[in-house]
Amino acid sequence: MTTGDAVAFRTMRISILGSGTASRQLPAHFCAVAQQSAELELELVNPRLSLFAATAYERLLVDLGYADAALQAAQGGSDAILINSFADYGLDAAQAALTVPVIGAGEAALRAASAEGSRPFSIVTVWPHSMGFLYEERLRALGMQSLCRSIRHASEETELHRLGSDDGVMSRMARHEPSVVASLLALCEAAVKDDGAEAIVLGCTCMAPIGDLLHRGCPVPVIEPSMAGLRAAIIAGQAALAPAGEERSIWSGRVRDPALIPTLVSSWTESGAERAPPPESDCPVCMPATDPRHEETAT
Repeated sequence: MTTGDAVAFRTMRISILGSGTASRQLPAHFCAVAQQSAELELELVNPRLSLFAATAYERLLVDLGYADAALQAAQGGSDAILINSFADYGLDAAQAALTVPVIGAGEAALRAASAEGSRPFSIVTVWPHSMGFLYEERLRALGMQSLCRSIRHASEETELHRLGSDDGVMSRMARHEPSVVASLLALCEAAVKDDGAEAIVLGCTCMAPIGDLLHRGCPVPVIEPSMAGLRAAIIAGQAALAPAGEERSIWSGRVRDPALIPTLVSSWTESGAERAPPPESDCPVCMPATDPRHEETAT
């Protein structure tokens, strides 16, 4: 190709897996980004299978559901895929199967906070200690245990029973309630003063509505994972974007049967068999298990 050749590139399409809350709509901060660029299309893909990852046992199914969603997104023509959860559900499986870039919000945020391995940081999360295994897994997988100075949890276990209600922490963050912002900011400041953190990672993509407020009020950088993930997905998508009219295989060739996970999920969702009982209210880190034949918002 010579310098004078004109190459037409199509709009870059990024699939967002999960809204970060129990909503089935693309979050406002993603919509704002898409509206600012005519060259970027963002779509929300809700996993067909998901449930409350209360332990590593349930997480197996959540990983399966998100890997299935990633494969569906790639087949639908996505140029990059963002797993919009700090836990990066199904990330390794999706990356093994696809050539399409798959980015985990948690990994992107941790790498940004650590300045690629040179800066100590702390994680501040709205969720209780029982959800700590998700953070520990990400740190262990990325080899960042020594850089993480602390994991500070804002809520007691009783918070999980208020999810989906008007006084639940997700609703309160969406309303920018000063008391919620103040309590989280106090944890950020304690992580800096007492733990030696030089950056803060917010421990859930549901914290996006108050990410800017915490960043402005904290003496060190505050990394909000959904936006950190989107930035990484845009960069990865731009690097892999094919010219208009050019087709590339989406399958990596590293797995024998790319249809295996979609077939398993279809069997689960279409069999009519009794499923594991969903939580009493919305899940803090994923969508509750819902029947894919119904499109209404889960509550």
